[in-house]
Amino acid sequence: MNKDAAVLDRALFDEFAELFDRDEMRDVVEEWHADVSQALQIIEDARQRDDPAEVARIAHRTAGGGLAIGATSLAAVCDGLRELAESGAGVTAGDVERIRRAAEATHRALENAVGL
Repeated sequence: MNKDAAVLDRALFDEFAELFDRDEMRDVVEEWHADVSQALQIIEDARQRDDPAEVARIAHRTAGGGLAIGATSLAAVCDGLRELAESGAGVTAGDVERIRRAAEATHRALENAVGL
């Protein structure tokens, strides 16, 4: 299994991609990446403010967006962060970094999938 297959459910991605032509799909991938980058900043800001409800809300939203595009690995990591935030155990910078690494791996897989 290649790295892209480990982070991107190709069947889900292909189903989603059928809604767009190639150029539109490239735009969707870049917009998705910008949205996830913004979500990560919001999560980090909320973590620093000790606002687990906001961390959980944005992690949940990010997981859903990931599932829509086939990013099942990212969605799973985001769900884990949501559960952690909801548990009250405290979210660390390392927890946020795991999301960031998963998002970057997903972005690379999406770029490969659309030929960027």
